[in-house]
Amino acid sequence: MASIDFYIYIVIGLLGVAYPILLQVIARLDEKYSSEKIVELFDQEWESKAFPYSLYSSLAFIVIWSLKLPPLIKIDGLNYFIENSASLLVGFNAILLVIFFFFFVRKILIYYTMTKFIPYLIRKHEEN
Repeated sequence: MASIDFYIYIVIGLLGVAYPILLQVIARLDEKYSSEKIVELFDQEWESKAFPYSLYSSLAFIVIWSLKLPPLIKIDGLNYFIENSASLLVGFNAILLVIFFFFFVRKILIYYTMTKFIPYLIRKHEEN
């Protein structure tokens, strides 16, 4: 299996740099709108839930990969996937993490920009 260092660097970069900055921006929503309700509304968005969970699962898969455990089962034709399952999970989850990161940033930009936020609230209200 190819080296997964690239995927690990992506996870580390998002965890160490991007996530703290994004949390700081979310905390400023409270100050910007002078309402805790906006932050509560943001916390209910699927993007604000999916990104942290994918970050945690990425870290868990990296730990599992670093243990280098031997395969528990062997199935003819699937041995390659079974032997490299931890690497595949790290790679797949890192890609998923980046996708969720872009959705998360897009949602933050909607909430932080008044001209985008009001029409978004109107659309959301009309859907309900």
